[in-house]
Amino acid sequence: MNRFKKLYGASPLHLLAVIASFALVGYGFFMIFKSPAPESTLIFFVAAIFAHDMIAFPLYSGLNRVAGRSLGRGSRGPDDDQRVPAINYLRVPFILSAFCLLLFFPLILGLSADRYAASTGQDIDVFLGRWLGICAVLFLGSAIAYALRLRRTAHGPGGEADEI
Repeated sequence: MNRFKKLYGASPLHLLAVIASFALVGYGFFMIFKSPAPESTLIFFVAAIFAHDMIAFPLYSGLNRVAGRSLGRGSRGPDDDQRVPAINYLRVPFILSAFCLLLFFPLILGLSADRYAASTGQDIDVFLGRWLGICAVLFLGSAIAYALRLRRTAHGPGGEADEI
């Protein structure tokens, strides 16, 4: 096992995961080129790359910078190593909520009610409430994780609360 790690640089499980990943990507490419219109898939990928690099990346980088400054991350003091940054506990539920909104925005905003009702026979009135519920659960879970992290940080390595 040690000889394999010296030759390969990682464990056999890592090599197996890499091989499985390449097999999955190869299957995906095979299915794309097997489709009747592979050029439309290529156009979609190029447009998605362009939209991410030119629109989404500057947008979420700017929002991250604004959020970091508003939470006081810009000024570093000597005790900042002991402080738990709140930005990650806001960033993760915000990103997941934004992805859900991006995925379901026509239904959440009621933009495709007729088409959805015609194809499924169901009403779209539940989507806004469910999306808000998902957002609430994500932010509540993140708040609980942040509170637990603050509590664990407030208690020193011995388990007792640090004196402030």
